[in-house]
Amino acid sequence: MTEFDDLDQDDLDEVAPPDWRNLIYEVFNPDHTVGVACGRDGEVVGLHITDDARDNGDTWLAAEIVRLARLAHLKSRVGLRAEMEYNGTRPYTIDSFDLPTESSYRASEIAEFGTTS
Repeated sequence: MTEFDDLDQDDLDEVAPPDWRNLIYEVFNPDHTVGVACGRDGEVVGLHITDDARDNGDTWLAAEIVRLARLAHLKSRVGLRAEMEYNGTRPYTIDSFDLPTESSYRASEIAEFGTTS
C-alpha cells in the first residue's frame, strides 16, 4: 500500500510526486544495531553500525551488513516498481523487469528475520 492509495484523483492532482531519483531505502536489523541504505539504483549509500554491533565481531558484522544490503537492494527494486506504477507503466512491462512487489519484499524480510523490522 502506498501513501497515495487513500487519496482520490482531486487530492492526487494537488500532491507533488515523490522525488524518485533521490529516495533512499533503508533496512535495519531487528535490534537496530546495523542498518544499510540504498539509493534508487540499488547502490549502497549508507551504513549504520552501533558500538554494540562492533562488539559482535567482524565475521558477524560482515554477514549482517551483507544480509541487510541484500534486503535494501530488494527494497529499492520495490521502489522502482512503485515509480513505474505511479508513472502509468503497464503491468506486463513492470513484470518483465521481474521487480518484486511490496508483499514479496515483506515475505523476504519475514523469512530473514522471523518478523518485520
